[in-house]
Amino acid sequence: MKIEHGLLDGQVLQRLGRRGANATVQGTTAVNGTITATISSKRSPLPGWRNRKVGRATGGQFTARLAGMPVGGPYDVTLAAGGESVTTRRIWVGDVWLLAGQSNMQGCGNLVTAPRPHPLVHAMYMDDRWDVAREPIHFLADSPDRVHWSPYGPERLPQPRRDQLRRQSFKGVGPGIFFGAEMVQRSRGVPQGLLCTAHGGTSMEQWDPASAHLGGESLYGSMLRTWRTTGQPVAGVLWYQGESDCLEAAAPLYKERMVRFVAAVRRDLRQPKLPFLLVQIGKVFGTGWTPKWWNMVQNAQVELKQHVKHYDVAATIDLPLDDAIHVGTEGYARLGMRLARLADRMVYGNRSEPPAPELVSVEPKQTPETKKYCPYRLVLKFRHVVGGLRAAGLPTGFAFVDGNHNNPNVIYKTTLAGDEAHLESMVASNLGEYELMYGHGTAPYANVTDARDMAVPVFGPVRIEQTLAVAPFVDKWLVSGIQPVNGALAKMPPPEPSVRLGLQPFVAATPFVDQHAVWDGRDGQAIFFSEVTLSEPMKLNLRLGYDGPIKVWIDDQPVFCDPNGTNPAVPDQAIVPVRLRRGTHRVSVAMDLNKGCAWGFFLRFNRTDVTKARLAEGDCALPVCSQSVEENTAKNAR
Repeated sequence: MKIEHGLLDGQVLQRLGRRGANATVQGTTAVNGTITATISSKRSPLPGWRNRKVGRATGGQFTARLAGMPVGGPYDVTLAAGGESVTTRRIWVGDVWLLAGQSNMQGCGNLVTAPRPHPLVHAMYMDDRWDVAREPIHFLADSPDRVHWSPYGPERLPQPRRDQLRRQSFKGVGPGIFFGAEMVQRSRGVPQGLLCTAHGGTSMEQWDPASAHLGGESLYGSMLRTWRTTGQPVAGVLWYQGESDCLEAAAPLYKERMVRFVAAVRRDLRQPKLPFLLVQIGKVFGTGWTPKWWNMVQNAQVELKQHVKHYDVAATIDLPLDDAIHVGTEGYARLGMRLARLADRMVYGNRSEPPAPELVSVEPKQTPETKKYCPYRLVLKFRHVVGGLRAAGLPTGFAFVDGNHNNPNVIYKTTLAGDEAHLESMVASNLGEYELMYGHGTAPYANVTDARDMAVPVFGPVRIEQTLAVAPFVDKWLVSGIQPVNGALAKMPPPEPSVRLGLQPFVAATPFVDQHAVWDGRDGQAIFFSEVTLSEPMKLNLRLGYDGPIKVWIDDQPVFCDPNGTNPAVPDQAIVPVRLRRGTHRVSVAMDLNKGCAWGFFLRFNRTDVTKARLAEGDCALPVCSQSVEENTAKNAR
């Protein structure tokens, strides 16, 4: 007798709940008649499995149906017909996982720190051989499918050369064995099997299910062939891929391609509710990567939750690397645990293990107390947080980004409180100007997890609810040379631009009008002039931050004075209501240098006569800084 399909030495069969595993075994035999099966453990037949009738042989072919094989192992399975028999050894019954994707699933961690093999974690290696899982479990040259071995040459390498290459490998650790070992613990000793089908550097286009008919010439076809070789269902799919799609042409298509891919896998494996656990791509160092496309793929991997059922995401943005793009062995150990937590809930039904942390709301929220200390405060609320959000060191990773995907670095403080993250910023989120992200860029330092070490995934850009119609900071000024102190600021009359002031154009590079380089160690006063233009009458708040004595006039009318101003300069620390007509208005500022201790000020406006509906629609005119410093300098010089 010879088995052609259905059982392989060392194989892990997929259990079906409490019913154990089923296997349909096909082969050839020279006899006709009843096929019997004996399943033995430690040379003793299992109860009910001594010479059990399981099928028939006729015409040189046989089919045997083994139903209800109990969880555990290793078992020897002997099929017999007449005087012929065949034995398959070291059969296990447990849970089988399909591992697919690109290099981070294939494994690129340093082998010097590889995990020890676990006796209950087995792999179907790429040469279709089952054995205890030892890194590297993915070795492309071993595959019988051209799509995997072709990178080594036009012909499959002979076995001695493959063995030599394997011995010379110094990279190859992935998340699979770590995941399997943790699932053994969580299942209380149930054997785990890993089907190895990943291939580094591959894109979603290369994994296109439409190429299934190409068989081993395509990644998708090779993955299906591997699965069919086992003749078994699987407990779930572990997918780690996306780096190769972080390109302008591919990133916008990633979400749609993944939706089709998951649907195709479930259709072709005939498991419509097959659990699909995706690993979100993490960091990459070096040039050649565009942050916008990298972040777009990461965000798509999170947003798939809205389109795909029985799906979850494990983040890697905080994990250490072993090279410029691949997670290291230490990180893979943590990733294996994260994937196991998700599988424990989704596959084993452990409701005490929530899904991965997920953002649910973003809201500007200022209290009278916090308003004293920060100009703008954003509260982010997450769900599925166990034991509260936390970070090793200062929590970081959140950013406001503009329309060009640039991060102006305006979030200066992040505080974690239970399932909330509180962000303090030097600027409010203006209408359409900024959106929120976590993990902006290709290699951010983002370190927020919950108490389980389940990391917050990269997300965004996320639009922020608007509660203020805030104009940009006034950044174009005419500034005087240092003037002698001329009496108390409170009694100072409105200044007039004149040649004697030595006015020079100044454009602030940041929201802060910074004169520290000029004023350092000196005493006196300085005068500033700018203009703002209104397209319609407006009720406004003048919003000031300053680090020295200051007085402000609008159209030569005093609107604010603080003769005791001192460090630090905090945006919006003073808010003054004003009402201005349509047209252009001159803003004048006098500051006392405070013996060189003053540096400068922030100044901007927000409207107070705008409805929430107009805020939500972005239909709101704002004051515009219209100072043309070059023209005014020439005009004043005359």
